[in-house]
Amino acid sequence: MARPKALAISAIYLALAWLLGVLAATLAHDDRTGLVAAALLLTAATLAWRPKTSSLVLIAIGIVLVFAGGWRYYATQPTSEGTVAAYNDTDDDVRLRGVVSDEPDARPTGRLYRIDVREVLNEDAWEGSRGKVPVRLPPFPAYEYGDVLDLEGELETPPTVPDIDFDYRGYLLRQGVVSLMAYPDTERIGASEGRWHTARLIDIRAELTERLDAALPEPQSSLAAGILLGTRADLPADLEEAMRTTGTSHLVAVSGQNVTLLAGLVIAAFAWAIGRRPAAFLSIAIIVAYALLVGGQASVVRASIMASIYVVSVIAGRQNAAPVGLGLAAAGMTALDPQVIHDIGFQLSFAATIGLVTFGNELKTRLEAWVAGWPGLAEAPVTRPLIETFAISLAAILFTLPITAVHFGEISLVALPANLLAVPAFLAVALTAAVALLAGVVPGGEVLQWTAWLPATYMIAVIDALASLPYARLGVGGLGTWFAVVCYVPLILFTLSLMGGRVRDVPARKRWRREPRAAAAVAAGAVLVAATAFVWVSGLTQNADGRLSVTFLDVGQGDAVLIEGPDGHRVLVDGGPSGDVLGEALGRTLPFFDRRIDLVVLTHPQTDHGGGLIDLLDRYDVGAVLDSTVDTEGVFALAWHDAVATSNVSRYVAQRGMYVNLGSGARLQILAPSERLSPWADPNDGSTVPRVVMGETSFLLTGDIEAEGEAALVQSGTDLRSTVLKVPHHGSRTSTSEAFLSRVAPAIGVISVGAENRFGHPAAEVLGRLSGDHVLRTDEHGDVRIETDGERVWVTTGR
Repeated sequence: MARPKALAISAIYLALAWLLGVLAATLAHDDRTGLVAAALLLTAATLAWRPKTSSLVLIAIGIVLVFAGGWRYYATQPTSEGTVAAYNDTDDDVRLRGVVSDEPDARPTGRLYRIDVREVLNEDAWEGSRGKVPVRLPPFPAYEYGDVLDLEGELETPPTVPDIDFDYRGYLLRQGVVSLMAYPDTERIGASEGRWHTARLIDIRAELTERLDAALPEPQSSLAAGILLGTRADLPADLEEAMRTTGTSHLVAVSGQNVTLLAGLVIAAFAWAIGRRPAAFLSIAIIVAYALLVGGQASVVRASIMASIYVVSVIAGRQNAAPVGLGLAAAGMTALDPQVIHDIGFQLSFAATIGLVTFGNELKTRLEAWVAGWPGLAEAPVTRPLIETFAISLAAILFTLPITAVHFGEISLVALPANLLAVPAFLAVALTAAVALLAGVVPGGEVLQWTAWLPATYMIAVIDALASLPYARLGVGGLGTWFAVVCYVPLILFTLSLMGGRVRDVPARKRWRREPRAAAAVAAGAVLVAATAFVWVSGLTQNADGRLSVTFLDVGQGDAVLIEGPDGHRVLVDGGPSGDVLGEALGRTLPFFDRRIDLVVLTHPQTDHGGGLIDLLDRYDVGAVLDSTVDTEGVFALAWHDAVATSNVSRYVAQRGMYVNLGSGARLQILAPSERLSPWADPNDGSTVPRVVMGETSFLLTGDIEAEGEAALVQSGTDLRSTVLKVPHHGSRTSTSEAFLSRVAPAIGVISVGAENRFGHPAAEVLGRLSGDHVLRTDEHGDVRIETDGERVWVTTGR
């Protein structure tokens, strides 16, 4: 028995010697004397630990490994020489060709593509080149993984990030990224040149994401997809910011911290029902499935290895051996690629896992022993999962906090309560989202799909509530790597003291019982279904008060107006620039289970008015589409018409004189365009202009018409008088003329506009002309909801 233990100690010693060499080279940069200092430190520490002559052989081998690790690190440092970076920051545009090498990131204002460069045009001749270039492009047309693109634009050197100890430029260079490019002229010249298995995985994730989108509203859908599929880019900006503030961003990151946490929670959740070892085997299966689903990249493989070490130690019943396996795994990973030591995901996964198998395990053991003094509490089915969840969460937070403080320049002061409250929902969201995906192919499975809404809503509510607290986040910019080193010294010493302490024996009658509790599991599932059904019925039976409701949705720099008639008819006029943003806005307004939109009106084919409608056709049950014939050959117009044709939704062309009956005396009239009113090439002045009327109250929705379009409406003799005016073109100075305002004579003006937009909307002169009216802005007031019974008007705002 002593020999295996001695071999394990020797193995971890040599692994640590290698890691010490890599770390010394990292901290000392190009100063090779750092390796000498590391070798001396190793020698002194070894002699203090084991002052024997026999230790000299171990020391000699260790010193060799220190220098070998340093040499390996220096030999693999990346360089931009011989890459397309030679054309960075020139005054001339650069033309290059490359392939889309990863799944595109959809953003509210466009898409980010990662291009593997193949050729660059140099003096009218194509030359072979290399390097990765992230390229920002408009949302339309959309390109796919494996497409070959011809791009012409300016190449820029990646920037540095001030105030934090994080070499962003070096981080990108280690991934092969040597240049950046924004909005170049682009042409697709080839397709399907990526790896087949990667393309298939991207297609599978896209299909699963679409199923979640169809089952859940935003932001619950994006959160579920982020947790289950690792598609973090779709998270709404405000939710992503709240998760950063509360230190819960790791819950939707494809990282070792996330995978290890998932493994630990699966064991904690199922150990009481099926036993600890079977639960550990289940977590291994989940880790493998998760790694395959999110893509099997090197970072995911590393994360899975870290998590598997913890799980295997649980299966073997020897969690004290886990640090040895973790050290050997880290040494092996850095031997293959020493630059991985800079990877934040690697650092967080290593720190979280070592915290779990040391501090977390000891804390769990001591809490179990303490709780065993109260048999009634100890035998409760939820006690052990709660204890293990608490230990897992606290260990992960404490052991990753120094790293996040250094790299991100901030500390969340609410991370502990946020994680303790949100982490149990993390597993619930993952499991119910998986059930929702399976239920989507089963007839009548909608109720099971809705169960995913409840834990996701709870998790979002917890994160938002804690993020809104004053001083929830503390900026600590300027901290260096040595800050993390200093923080880990007392943390490790405290953990070692815990591991060296004695835990009092628990009488046999108070030990944890492991018999299956299938009835409790069924009861928990029944409670979840019942709670979801209660919320559903509550929304279904909401009293219809016979009012007309018009909600100007806060979708950033764009327009989206939801009209709900007195009898329940729904019309959506425009959809803002992004499907995710529109989905989140509708999720704030409509019941989560009701995905019906009777009519979609696109005022004119521009991205800030219709970008979100393309996704809406997939996510919602749309009855019909009403749009115009203006600018039918534009990039967005072509994408829109293709989406409508694919969705098989009935399409009608808007014409002056059309109307839609909204019930109980409410109706939507089309005032423009007509052949006489729309002779312009500019799609703004050709906007469809609806007017919604109920009794003495009316709403004029003006799209993006400008002075010429306004003049045409005034000259047509149409009755433009309206209680509420949707101010044209986001408050642009080219709209809202005095003559137009005098004809409309609104009591309320609503400006749909994005905060701090680059266009300067709304213009000061427009605000001056509206000074006699009550003016509401979506950038300041959020969603603006105006209701009427035909005589009275009620106004509520999101902020």
